Amino acid sequence: MFVSEKIAFHAYLSSAIHGTTSGQTIVFDRVDTNLGGGYSSTTGVFTAPVAGTFVFSLTFYMNYPRPPYASVGELSIMQNNVQSISVWVELDSNANRGTASGTTVLSLNKDDQVQVKANRADMFIGGYKFSFFSGFLLS
Repeated sequence: MFVSEKIAFHAYLSSAIHGTTSGQTIVFDRVDTNLGGGYSSTTGVFTAPVAGTFVFSLTFYMNYPRPPYASVGELSIMQNNVQSISVWVELDSNANRGTASGTTVLSLNKDDQVQVKANRADMFIGGYKFSFFSGFLLS
């Protein structure tokens, strides 16, 4: 099937998040690409401009500089507030930083929403292009 619509986005954190709350939407505020205009750098939400099959990827870098920050981190890609996938980082006493990545393929209806949410509180998530969220229309 030929895709006539060009829909793709790539966004990253411009700076670190110093402590998350559980259920917090992670707003990737710097956008390199936003073909089709579906991603909002203000809300962190991608709204499908058309129905189709989309691929979404998430990578996040977590640091454990000192308490009160968590040594375990988990973020999820959510479709209409339902969890699609989770990515998990667990830091031990010898490693105070780590990275997790995940990719999912979702069938979306027009106006469905996809976003990243924190599943844990007190995470220190690194910015400066170490943490990013992207997606594109497959078909």
